Amino acid sequence: NITGSGPWLLAFMLTAIIFMTVCGNILLIALVFSHRSLRCTSNCFLVSLFFSDLMVALVVMPPAMLNVLCGSWVLWPAFCPVWLCFDVMCCSASILNLCVISLDRYLFIISPLRYKQRMTPPRALLLVGAAWSLAALASFLPIKMNWHSLGHGDENSLIPQCRLRVTLPFALVASVLTFFLPSSAICFTYCRILLAARRQAKRVAALSHPPHPHPSFGEPSRPPSPGVAAGERRLAHKQGRRALKASLTLGVLLGLFFSAWLPFFITNMAQAVCECVPLALFDAITWLGYCNSTINPIIYPLFMRDFKRALAKLLPCCSSRSPRRPSPALSISLRNSGEPNMASNSTSPLASDPAHPAATATDGVNLLDAEHAGIELPLLLPNQVD
Repeated sequence: NITGSGPWLLAFMLTAIIFMTVCGNILLIALVFSHRSLRCTSNCFLVSLFFSDLMVALVVMPPAMLNVLCGSWVLWPAFCPVWLCFDVMCCSASILNLCVISLDRYLFIISPLRYKQRMTPPRALLLVGAAWSLAALASFLPIKMNWHSLGHGDENSLIPQCRLRVTLPFALVASVLTFFLPSSAICFTYCRILLAARRQAKRVAALSHPPHPHPSFGEPSRPPSPGVAAGERRLAHKQGRRALKASLTLGVLLGLFFSAWLPFFITNMAQAVCECVPLALFDAITWLGYCNSTINPIIYPLFMRDFKRALAKLLPCCSSRSPRRPSPALSISLRNSGEPNMASNSTSPLASDPAHPAATATDGVNLLDAEHAGIELPLLLPNQVD
């Protein structure tokens, strides 16, 4: 019995969240399967993420919305434990898929030449299967075996509620396996990606800006021409913006993830200790975690050119009339690394500068692919690197 304008406004908001989550994830899954350029090994992890988020929207969110609006479980009673299992499994799978995506990007960054040999399609499917298996083991097995409520009484059996009441040991173990360990791995890999980008930028800057030769005895030194100095200042400003964008991108990814899920896991452990969290507050924090499934199909393809180009072809409103710019790439010399040299098709921003001739095809290899990593990696000058 829903009366008043407040519940109807809440129902409209929750319905809009469900609708956006379903449409966003279905659209991106369809894009991957319909565009040949998107059907690659790395996007297999994104499809798994979008599918887990779609399951959250289709299976988990609608009954949760009825729980919030009606204050009790109004569906078939036997469906309650099944829904609880799917709730834990789908949300855990979404978090674990984010961890696998960060691991895939990290492997590509640290060893791009050996990435295809290491991340083969069978291994990618194995990682996806491991993420879903761990999520299923953390949900169906303990809930069906009633491990989550050992020591709890059944004093609320007369109240038609469908809520997961957990003990503190179960909350700690489940939180560590499905959130704290994956989130630590996500932070580690993304920080290592940014550090690797800065290290590669130092090497590129050293190759792109060789020291000026010292004048011989009695020969006056020649200052750099004004055109060269102005070009270097423009390049420094441009690459400084790229460095800031890369840092902000990683900050947005990590910030949204922790803002969505960290309050829930802290509140869940607090509820297992004292059962002092108000029901309305717990529902609001739970839906904040659900909203991560709404954000994922927006934030991840937003930084990937292949997805944006596919969306521009599908949706005229997303198309841009600006000329297509080449993807930024970092090309470094591998003469001392023992790796085979490969041609790099990226154009260097120094190619138009007469003081820095363009690199040949045998000078280096494209080590940092911004489209694969999902961020525009920085190419810094020496005076911009700490």
